[in-house]
Amino acid sequence: MAVSKLSIIKFLELALTLSCLVLHYKSLGETDELTIMLVSGTFVGYSIILIGLFAGYLINSPINKKIDIFFSLLACAMFVASGVLVLQAWESGFKTDRRRMAISKGSLAIINGVLFFFDAVFTFRE
Repeated sequence: MAVSKLSIIKFLELALTLSCLVLHYKSLGETDELTIMLVSGTFVGYSIILIGLFAGYLINSPINKKIDIFFSLLACAMFVASGVLVLQAWESGFKTDRRRMAISKGSLAIINGVLFFFDAVFTFRE
C-alpha cells in the first residue's frame, strides 16, 4: 500500500486534532457557552471522523471525493473559528500554565484549519 500525500496530511490532521483535544481537556476554562460547545464539538467530532477515515483507508475503502472536500472545508471553518474563539477568551488571562496550554490549543486549532484547507485543495486537484 503506497503512502500518498493525502494520507500524510490526514495523519497530521488527526495528530493535531488529538493534540487539541488533550490540550482542551487540560485547559478547559472558557466561560462563553458558544465557545465551549463549538470547541468541544469540533475536537471530539473530528477525532471520530478522522479515525473513521483512517479505518476506511486501512481496509482500502475510499471515501467519495465530494464528501471528503465537504468535511475538509467544514473542518477548516470550524477549527479556525474554534482557535480564534479560544485565543480571544484567553488573551487577557493571567500568565499560568493553563493559559499557555489554552493558547497552544487555539494556535494548533488554527494551524489545523489551514491544513484542512490545503487538504481540500489537494483533494480537489487529485
